[in-house]
Amino acid sequence: MQYSELIGSEIAPAERIVVFIRVIGHECVELQFLNDFPQVVPMFTSLTVQQWLADLAFPLLLIGVGVLVGFTVLYISAQSRRSSLVRARSGRTEETFAEYLAEYGFDPELARATYRYLQGQQNAAFPIEPFDDLDCDLGLDSEDLSETIRALLAETGRIYLPGLLDSPLVTVEDLVRTIQASPRREKMVA
Repeated sequence: MQYSELIGSEIAPAERIVVFIRVIGHECVELQFLNDFPQVVPMFTSLTVQQWLADLAFPLLLIGVGVLVGFTVLYISAQSRRSSLVRARSGRTEETFAEYLAEYGFDPELARATYRYLQGQQNAAFPIEPFDDLDCDLGLDSEDLSETIRALLAETGRIYLPGLLDSPLVTVEDLVRTIQASPRREKMVA
């Protein structure tokens, strides 16, 4: 069968005739007959912004729901951890914190001042223990830690000497050790 029979008129064999257009996915293709041989040729159509957004609506919705679920799980996990810390540390107070550190040679007044500062200024929602991680448990980054050290030194009448201790401050006990190792203001005046 010749392409001229398909359309019902005499056409020169060298001409290209489009028989039909079919949409496959997002591409339009033409079935063309050229010299009695069918060929599938892609048609390029312009994609409007509305079509583009309609095509992306479902994947974007899935991504949005995934992000929302992720944040919800993180929030629930943080609340669960905080409530389990409060339950596990019930009965622990500023006094028990200071007594524990006093057994290892720390000044109880400095320990109490540190506990009060962390509970009040840093809004720790659970009783603090000496081995709490300053970053992970209490959420103190390097700027917050620097501010905490300076405030505690001012409150306890001590001065800041950078490089006094060469070990990093990781736990609350390390923070109390740094405060205790700092010299008093009266001793520095000569």
